Amino acid sequence: MLSSIVWIKSGNLLGLVGLLSSIYFFPLGCFRILCFITPIQEGKSNILEKKFSPWWAGHQIQSLFIAVPMFESTLRIIPGLYSLWLRAWGSQIGKNVYWTPGSIHYDRNLLEVGDNVVFGERSLSVCHVITPKEKSGELTIAKIRIGNNAFIGAAVVLSPGVTMDPNTFIKAGTRVYPFEHIKADSSA
Repeated sequence: MLSSIVWIKSGNLLGLVGLLSSIYFFPLGCFRILCFITPIQEGKSNILEKKFSPWWAGHQIQSLFIAVPMFESTLRIIPGLYSLWLRAWGSQIGKNVYWTPGSIHYDRNLLEVGDNVVFGERSLSVCHVITPKEKSGELTIAKIRIGNNAFIGAAVVLSPGVTMDPNTFIKAGTRVYPFEHIKADSSA
């Protein structure tokens, strides 16, 4: 961080590299180490239990990008860079995926996206949900799976466990609830 301050004062290139590494590579490296030691598993658990939750730790590591979306929006400007970024977090991303600068994706490691997919402006994908249940918080974690040639309209919300068949279309403003299956003959 000290080198970042030096760059701000003097325009030092090394300081800029240090700043960018702090923002992008340090959280990513920490997340990959976490997943190597304790992988994040799909399924249900009690988030309020007094035991370590790999998902919670991973969510905290990703919180910088949730709190300051500008960091990832910048990556979406360069074609293919955001897809590469999500692959580095552990997602499976196909070719020719278009991410609008305002789309938001939590749980960067739990996306499976096919080829030729478009994410509309302000679309949101969240691979977890926490539901209050009798003195517990039931955490459900499930991948979102999107087939080839799919279109996700503006302001669409994709929930955990959603599956979209190839050649499906979801119109703007639609909320797709947990574990819904969007079939090609019945696009939402």
